[in-house]
Amino acid sequence: MIIGTAGHIDHGKSALVTALTGRSVDRLIEEQRRGITIDLNFAPLLLPGLPPTGVVDVPGHEDLVRTMVAGASGIDLVLLVVDAAQGPEPQTWEHLSIVEQLGIPRGIPVVTKADLVEPDWLELVTVELSERLADSSVDFGAPAVVSAVTKAGIPDLLDRLRAEIQRAPADPAIRPDGFRMPVDRAFSIAGTGTVLTGTPWSGELQVGDAVLLLPSGQAGRVRSLEAYGAQVARAHPGQRAAVGVAGIERGGIHRGETLVSGPVAWRATTALDIELRMLPGAPAPSRRTRVRVLHGTAEVLARVYPREGGFARLALEAPLVARGGDRLVLRRYSPVSTIGGGRILDPAPPRRAEWPAGLGGSAESRAVALIERRARGMPQDELPLLLGVPPEEGSRLLARSKTIRRVGSLLVLAWWLDRARQGAVRAVEEFHAKHPEAQGISLETLRRHLPGDREVIDVVLERLAADGVLVLRDGIVALPDFRQRLAGTPEQMEAIVGSLEAAGLEPPSVPELESQLGLSGLIAVMRRLAGEGRVVAVAPDRYFSKAATERFLAELREQATVGPVTPAALRDRLGITRKFLIPLLEWADRSGATRREGDIRIVL
Repeated sequence: MIIGTAGHIDHGKSALVTALTGRSVDRLIEEQRRGITIDLNFAPLLLPGLPPTGVVDVPGHEDLVRTMVAGASGIDLVLLVVDAAQGPEPQTWEHLSIVEQLGIPRGIPVVTKADLVEPDWLELVTVELSERLADSSVDFGAPAVVSAVTKAGIPDLLDRLRAEIQRAPADPAIRPDGFRMPVDRAFSIAGTGTVLTGTPWSGELQVGDAVLLLPSGQAGRVRSLEAYGAQVARAHPGQRAAVGVAGIERGGIHRGETLVSGPVAWRATTALDIELRMLPGAPAPSRRTRVRVLHGTAEVLARVYPREGGFARLALEAPLVARGGDRLVLRRYSPVSTIGGGRILDPAPPRRAEWPAGLGGSAESRAVALIERRARGMPQDELPLLLGVPPEEGSRLLARSKTIRRVGSLLVLAWWLDRARQGAVRAVEEFHAKHPEAQGISLETLRRHLPGDREVIDVVLERLAADGVLVLRDGIVALPDFRQRLAGTPEQMEAIVGSLEAAGLEPPSVPELESQLGLSGLIAVMRRLAGEGRVVAVAPDRYFSKAATERFLAELREQATVGPVTPAALRDRLGITRKFLIPLLEWADRSGATRREGDIRIVL
């Protein structure tokens, strides 16, 4: 379990942590000189019969809210500290709003410096605090009244903390999940190398595990693990961890990096789709409003693109590592102040994604909405990251879903498959109607016609073939009852042959012939005429009459008697351009009438 402090500057947070743990947490010389906390500090709370509990002390100064959020992320219980003499002040309420935006479930209000005020004043402060916290989303108990100097109230507060620790899960990392730890500190130790500290958010880590530091992309391997100064076998949520890593250089590592490992497809993102929650009185952001996004230990600038229904897209100016369901805090760019926060609904949204109604709903409705946003399907290994659940829980969700289907490595929606089936059959029917002379539509053409991922389309077509709805043979798709009807009446065929005979050695191409005769689908007719020997296929889209090819061969033989058979000589002899001459020469080579030797043809 992780306990964190929150509250206005100089209200006694550090003194309270020292009174509870017996350890001074102001480790920096500047903190000791000025008597204020300026960075995150940590101490273990050791209660008899219980595992160590981490206590995070955060700065209260308004200029250090970013650091406060870095410390508050990942805590399970907050101690909201209020000076008995001063009462709640501006940073008290800002810290409270941050705690609420982060979704921290439970808290204890702690009124400190009780030895400095009269009982009547103390009662007024506790009543005001209780009334204000009654409407909070955090489950606050009754205020604890303490003095770090006289130790009054400290034993009672420790008893309450003991009860909170006992009600926490004994092993919060029992479910297999990907390991993720926002890094709040990095340093080097001789013999150990680079050490990264933080509060793990998910999964567990063991010595020897491969790890990745994102978004920088450095890879390494775990050399050592510590929690509260002692070697441990594994690191997991509910504890402070120090991870010694081999292969990652200390230089360039900064607060805001995230250490990840395990089966989740972790990656950095530059866009977030969120469920937006503004603080009371804060103006709703307009399009492209610049804000500060605080997530984990990172702070990045972003532009807000609001959507209807309380949603928004954040276009980040620097990458961060996020997961579906994560909480974040939004602060105004300038002047800097907390204006709201949100829950991440899609940590890697497609560029022009739709906003389905279920995106902010239950786990299954969110999964359906996430897939619906991805027109080509969602890779199954991305579900734990996008939905924010452990891989096993994601598998159970898929097993019970009546809407989501697995197709190879992709997740698609059932109605997508139905639409693809209907679209495929309709495309084949339309092709048959337009081209009755063809055996069917080519498989590649049909794939291009249908929307979606090729893997999904192929599975749909295979199932249609297995069900007997379509026939797939030699790369051609057809309906099972389709019978090929060769186009061309006898009259049309005579007209085609007549046009080619009239054109001689300069016949029109098949498209040109279709345009001249007002016919379509002539390629099959031309192949039929070629099969009957009435025309000759010199090129794929150009046919010659039989008389024209016989004349060309005769001219070849005649030219051979008077000189070399070259394209230039034949061009002068026949009076045709290379557009017609070269295909005829290549046809003569293929048919065995000639053999090419350089630029000369040998007549065989």
